[in-house]
Formats: sequence, structure tokens, C-alpha cells
Amino acid sequence: MNRWWGRWALLGAMTVTLGGSALAQGRPGTSQQQPEQKSSVDKKRDPMAEQTVELGRMMVADGIPAFLAQLHGMNQTEIALGELTEQKASSPAVQQYGEHMVRDHTQADQQLMALAKQRGIQLGAMPQPTNDVQRRIMSATEATKSKLSVLQGSLYDQEYLASQVASHDQTLQLVTLARQQYPELAPMLDGLMPTLRQHRDHAYQLLGQVKPQAQASQQPPAQQQQAQQPQPPPQQRQGRPPPAGR
Repeated sequence: MNRWWGRWALLGAMTVTLGGSALAQGRPGTSQQQPEQKSSVDKKRDPMAEQTVELGRMMVADGIPAFLAQLHGMNQTEIALGELTEQKASSPAVQQYGEHMVRDHTQADQQLMALAKQRGIQLGAMPQPTNDVQRRIMSATEATKSKLSVLQGSLYDQEYLASQVASHDQTLQLVTLARQQYPELAPMLDGLMPTLRQHRDHAYQLLGQVKPQAQASQQPPAQQQQAQQPQPPPQQRQGRPPPAGR
């Protein structure tokens, strides 16, 4: 499962909070700065902060038509994976989660299509990535689809839920950034946020429930058979004959 979190390492850098200047002011020996000096320190450029902001902007497709097409493609991916989960999940709870994904993302996509029609925008396939960040996202999505297509049972459940946590973290960040970049889309994007958070939290909760089952299924058959066999009484395990009856 660590591979899922590692896959989003680049995107995770975008959520780092910035406090370098405040930490520097809190070190010993810096409290005697004059107001003029403190002001000049606060105004220094932070290259890491600027890079983080730039990486975040690179997630969002350039222009409203391209961004709406990006959201449309993401909805279609969630619908397809939800339908696959209805067929392949071993846990009824995970199957039900897949049903919710199909229902909620179909409804969200219908609203998105209506908004695009009002703006005279024809939505097609997912736009081609235009930078390294978008290419990494698309590559990770395709890898998820390929892996889920061959997994079965509780291993499928675990992998699907892990991918859902990661992908919804990414989508929440994308929508937050897009709201700043395209404020005219704020009403629609604000309506998406609660459902996206609910999807993410629900997947995380289910993941904690199915993970032990997936780990148990990975035990060698000999260990599973030994665990299922009834154990003899302690005296027999030690090779001692049972006590003679009086």
C-alpha cells in the first residue's frame, strides 16, 4: 500500500504549510531586531513557497473549457471504476461504496454537462496533459485501472479503496486550486466539495476494515491450514500420555 502514498509524493508537496520566516524570528538572538529589519525579513522571497504554488497551478487545466473537460474525464473514471467495483468487490460494503461512486459522479457529471452547455462548451475526452504534473496524474490513473483489472477478492477491495483515498485527496486539492483560478465556477465547485470529502472519508474508513482481511489472504496456504486446524490439548502437544484413570 505504501506505493499509493509514494505515487502522490510530488503532489503532496503542494500542501506544505509555510512558516520559515516565523521560525527564523523565533530563534534565540533574533528577538532584538528593529521593526525596520523585521519588515525586511518578512518581505524576502521564499523560493520554496513560490515553487509550491506553481506546482499547484500546474495541476489545473489551462482555461475553463479545458478544466471542465478535465473534471468530466475524472467523473467518467470514477463511474467506470465504481461499476467495476460493483462486479469484483468481495465485501458488500465496498460494493455499496462503488454504487455510491456511480450514482454521485453521474449526478455531478450531469450538472457539469449542463453548465458547459450554458457556456457553449462541447465536452469531449480528457484533455491531453500539458506539463509534467498532469502527465504524472494521468499515468497514475492508468496504472490504477490496469492493476484493478487483474486483482480479485479482498486484495481488490484494499487496492481500490487505497486508490480512492489518494485520488480524492488529489481531486479536493484540484478543486480548491481551480476555485481560486476560476472564481466564476465557485458555485459549482463549492457544491462538489462536501461530497468529495465524504467519499474520501468513507473510503478511508472502509480501508481500515478490509486491510486485515487482505493481509490474511496473503498468508501461505500451509499457514492458513495450520491456523484452521484444531489444536490438541497441552499434554498431547508435549508428547505426554494422558493420565491413567483411577
